[in-house]
Amino acid sequence: MFGEEKNLKDMEQNLSLGHSMSVKDMTFPIPYSKTNKLIIAMYMVTDIMERDEPIRNKLRTLGIDIISDIYFSPSGILSKISEIMSLLDIAGTVNMISQMNLNILRKEFFELKNAVEESVKISTPLYSKSEMGADLSELFRNDNFPETNRTVPTRIGVQKGSTLLKALSGVKYPKAMSDKNLMSDRTKNNIQFNFEKLREQRRADIITVIKEFKNGATITDIKIKAIGSLIDCGEKTLQRELSAMAGSGLLKRTGEKRWSRYFVSL
Repeated sequence: MFGEEKNLKDMEQNLSLGHSMSVKDMTFPIPYSKTNKLIIAMYMVTDIMERDEPIRNKLRTLGIDIISDIYFSPSGILSKISEIMSLLDIAGTVNMISQMNLNILRKEFFELKNAVEESVKISTPLYSKSEMGADLSELFRNDNFPETNRTVPTRIGVQKGSTLLKALSGVKYPKAMSDKNLMSDRTKNNIQFNFEKLREQRRADIITVIKEFKNGATITDIKIKAIGSLIDCGEKTLQRELSAMAGSGLLKRTGEKRWSRYFVSL
């Protein structure tokens, strides 16, 4: 996992070796080191999502593509950035990521888009490898990455991801930001409406399944008897929904964690 501190230090050392492989120094307006750090930040923020979540996997794939295209096809980055910004808006709308992290990532990708557009205009060649190493070394030197054990990967999650994002939030941006690729309020409202409908259907299906068990149902029971919207529902999503329903009084719960049993409130 990229989250291991030792791995990041190794990356810093390897990139700093650019002194021995230096090529002709050229001006390159796309900030490679900041882009690299931005993709790492996006990895950390999306780490809280379920591993089989399509948005999580698509965002990460697009991030890797951007790192690859920054050398050979800068113009190809523009469509990927637009897609990332749309997916981030969706993730924020359905509360997959925090609003704070959504705003920071959206602003940083908007700035990256502007830098890429400028690069395409002047058609500048490759960045110097020695510069890349120096810039990345400077950026990573002041960051505090979570300490982990190399043999035990960790899932960092939204809140821990925000630690890295603090370094990205130092640049001031205009309060009003317009971009034709950003989702309209109407589109966001439609997504929110559809999400609420899905939640209502999911809760109705949960109640239907639980009623089949006289002594209450465990999360395993519900997964086995899954119907409708529950068939494709991940276990963690189902667990969150059950906890929310118990907290709001729709369900009664006995036991702890995986041994919890749920009953329909009368």
